[in-house]
Amino acid sequence: MFTRRQVLQSCAAVPLAGALPHRAEASAPFVRPLTWVVPYPAGGFGDSLSRVLAPLISASVGQPVIVDNRPGAGGQIGAAYVKQRPADGHTLFYGDIGPFAMNAALYPKLSYDMLKDFTPLTRLITSTLVLVVPSSSPIQSLSDLIKASKTDKGVLYGSFGMGSHPHIWVEMLKREVQGNFRHVAYKGAAPAMQDLLGGQIDTMLDVAANSLPHAREGRLRAIAVVGSPKRLEGLPQVPTIAELGHPSLDTPGWAGVVVRQGTPSAAVDALHAAVIQAVRSDEVKRRFGDFAITPAPQSVAEFAQFIRSETNRLGTAIRAAGVALE
Repeated sequence: MFTRRQVLQSCAAVPLAGALPHRAEASAPFVRPLTWVVPYPAGGFGDSLSRVLAPLISASVGQPVIVDNRPGAGGQIGAAYVKQRPADGHTLFYGDIGPFAMNAALYPKLSYDMLKDFTPLTRLITSTLVLVVPSSSPIQSLSDLIKASKTDKGVLYGSFGMGSHPHIWVEMLKREVQGNFRHVAYKGAAPAMQDLLGGQIDTMLDVAANSLPHAREGRLRAIAVVGSPKRLEGLPQVPTIAELGHPSLDTPGWAGVVVRQGTPSAAVDALHAAVIQAVRSDEVKRRFGDFAITPAPQSVAEFAQFIRSETNRLGTAIRAAGVALE
């Protein structure tokens, strides 16, 4: 069982891929360092996962893989940057349920089309989430949270940013229970977690990998598990959202990676193989296996269909909840 300190030390111990010695000869089609664009700031789960994967991919392709954080606008800043890069396989775009599926319904003037502007490489992982409150909070259960949302004060909740999975999920909960939930959008998971721990916000839906160490060490209280058919081994006392009577809110997280549309098939094939090898590695299992993260790679065609189906499914929920962003 890892402590949060061990997880952070473990991730911090991964050197930048650019500093690694080459363990393979550079081969076509990769002739210079690769850039792995993350649309979130450093410190969150997506950034940590990316920095674990980067040196593993580097070892396969024979070039450094440099993680480049470009947060903002619900992933649109990162997407715009990748769209402007040459379609040669040297720039990859990491994303999750927000920029890859929900944004199409959230932004009427979205600056990119996921399946027209990008070629899906593979889904990387699926993730369970937990609804958490500070340990000092009087809220002990989902029922308590809903009751608090019916008061004049309401509930102040945080998210990783406008249009992120935690944002839209609570908006869906808000519509379902007719509560007063007020949103605070942060620029990434790390600052949101800092304010949650400090009691500046009342609750947040978070990736289990981020919150489990805090819950185990008594700094947070988990009140519901989201995106898992069963309770987590690390939190056996915490019911699933379906158990609590809200099966429509049982939406797991996931993440994947794409490249620019028009990237040559040789580069797509080589990257697909390298990324899948990395995400299935013992290193990923060792670092994240205890935190409800499941490697879930797909073929290029499977991931394209998955993005399409998730965009349709989540778009229906978002429109029903009446959420739209500028």
